[in-house]
Amino acid sequence: MPSPPHRGRAELPASPVDLAYPLAVPDAAVLGAVILHETPEGFALHVFRALRLAFAWAAGPQASGAVFDAEDLDGWEADVLRAGETDEALWAPVCVIAGELARPAEVDAERLAHACLAVTDWALGCDAHGTAILFAEAAAVVWPTNARIAWIVGKLHRARLQLGRAESWLRRASRVAVWTGDWELQAQAVNSLGNLKVHLGDFAGGRALLLKAARIAKRKRLRERQAKVLHDLMAVSIYSGRFDEAESYAKQSFAAYGPDHADLVNLAFDVANLWLQQGQFSRALLVLQALHARVADADRQLRVLASTARAAGVMRDAETFHEAWTGAWALIDSGGVSHLRAAAPLELGLGALNLGLWDYAELALTTSRDAAQDLREGDTLARAESALDHLARRQAADRTTRPGATHRLRTGDLAAQLVRSLSVRPAGTHGATS
Repeated sequence: MPSPPHRGRAELPASPVDLAYPLAVPDAAVLGAVILHETPEGFALHVFRALRLAFAWAAGPQASGAVFDAEDLDGWEADVLRAGETDEALWAPVCVIAGELARPAEVDAERLAHACLAVTDWALGCDAHGTAILFAEAAAVVWPTNARIAWIVGKLHRARLQLGRAESWLRRASRVAVWTGDWELQAQAVNSLGNLKVHLGDFAGGRALLLKAARIAKRKRLRERQAKVLHDLMAVSIYSGRFDEAESYAKQSFAAYGPDHADLVNLAFDVANLWLQQGQFSRALLVLQALHARVADADRQLRVLASTARAAGVMRDAETFHEAWTGAWALIDSGGVSHLRAAAPLELGLGALNLGLWDYAELALTTSRDAAQDLREGDTLARAESALDHLARRQAADRTTRPGATHRLRTGDLAAQLVRSLSVRPAGTHGATS
């Protein structure tokens, strides 16, 4: 039998939608049990009790019963303070929780919530994901008017692929943001809900939510959030095969970001891949070459180099192809990007086919085929086998949709604008994720 809805202590504006704990607090016999396996032995019981008491306090006097015995809690607080040999990043916030809950009538809800989030930070650093989510939820229920904490809980659930709980928490974050007038968080929560729908394959539902987030951001002049939502709409359009619409969203996103925003690197990468899908290899190649110096992580470096090799092959640019080929194989051989050991050689093989480098193509495509079988990547396997058929017939794999296209672009072309922007490294990163 499910537990009754949870209500926090803080007052909220009147609303027809009940602010309930999204999926009902788990049964008291099991709530927090994972903590006993994820936290240091000898201190785990203190962490476990801190969680249980935080939820009990948030539930209010009628629901919590007689768990707040003053003498018992004073003794518990003293025990926690004496247990200082534990990792301080965990011990210190649990001490704060113990100090607050030892005097339940005087609790500072914000201080208690921040302490719970500090435990979440510690847990994430130790891969203690169950503990991380539980304490984030505790923070959200002890400070129920903070929409950002509810959003954090939703994102944590999504990262763990607990998608039903993620959706409930993100919807709660959106509702609380409306009540508290936090328009940035409302747009962000709706943006996250839209992306979640897309992840679940509901492109129409996801697109509708993203358009709503874009309207909120535009109405409240949240320029950076608007840019991020437009970027996400571009991705949905690509998934749906609406390539002209996708480029339109890309242009709008670029305009909203401005020419020196750090996130233009991500936008440029996605736009280059859009053009690869469309056969606009000339435009893609220009942007990919500009991206070389702007990506730092090995994953993105390999993707850029492999795509560059493919585009260079179509454009008959042998020098650029060989540079990208050499750099890509160095990353593959390093073993640090093993998850791309099928996808990256496929792009390299397509580039080699396009240049008529049959030996290169055979090496890359057979590597891709064998790795795809090992990784059970059906789409990559099918594409590799198709490319091997082209190799057997000594045929190129790609054709540009613009025969005779050159690298010269109009001044207002999005590719030219991205290249100019990527040539200037911004001072820092901006904003939050969706």
